[in-house]
Amino acid sequence: MPNEAPFISKALRLVSLAIIVATISIAATAAYSGYEEYGALTTSVQGTSSSQLSLAINGSTLTLSGLQVPNKMTFPLTLELLGSVSLDNATIGNFDTGTYVIQPNTSRSISISIPLSFQSLLKDSRALQMAAFNSTDLSINTTISAHMVPLLGINITKAANTTAGPILGGLSESINTNAIKVSPDGKSVLVPLVLTWQNTSPLSGGEFWLNANVTQMPGKPLGNYGSANGPLNFTSGQNQQSFELNLPISDFSGKNLPRGMYSIETALSQSSSSQPFLKINKSVSV
Repeated sequence: MPNEAPFISKALRLVSLAIIVATISIAATAAYSGYEEYGALTTSVQGTSSSQLSLAINGSTLTLSGLQVPNKMTFPLTLELLGSVSLDNATIGNFDTGTYVIQPNTSRSISISIPLSFQSLLKDSRALQMAAFNSTDLSINTTISAHMVPLLGINITKAANTTAGPILGGLSESINTNAIKVSPDGKSVLVPLVLTWQNTSPLSGGEFWLNANVTQMPGKPLGNYGSANGPLNFTSGQNQQSFELNLPISDFSGKNLPRGMYSIETALSQSSSSQPFLKINKSVSV
């Protein structure tokens, strides 16, 4: 009986040593596997010849594709992608893929479709002013959260930036002298003001409110000679829209416009009741 206690004690010490060795072995394996996985995830996010992370915008949806995630570890890997999309620092989309499980020595291709909402941009007059005529930064901040439960957690954050073109790129104004007409009451001359521009931004199918005023006519001092207003609709690509300037007939000889330069002040607002976020002064030759 007295010999049993030392024997049990030795056995417990051997079991404890075995547990310690096993724990160290598992930890070392996890650490090495985690190191390999971190390198693989970093390469996947940054993109290489075999993993090209790309993005494309189609209307109000952004698609993130080409992400190939391998599991270099000896244990199952849980993976989640989450992040945000912003245009000129105004958030236009958020995403969270939920959890993927990737088995050891396998890989998974991941694509994400992110719905975009431009309401925050349309409410930001500073951002709108920048986006109207300037190229702006479209940023995607993505965090890859990977876990090998319960031993390891990896979080990698990556920012991808691209340039979005202006909404009103190359805006030009002209007067269509071939479509001038007298108003039904005979008191005004209706003069078509034609706006042409190229929209290379991701915004599409939206509208601004336009107010246009003729502030100078040939041979006349500065003043207010008539105006036009209404919604300015914009779609992707080439745009053209016409507005009727309502000018007093007393300034004209019939439907004939005096030849020369006309000064037109155009103001853009988010709505008919909001303050202008942008004013443009242009001279139009007739």
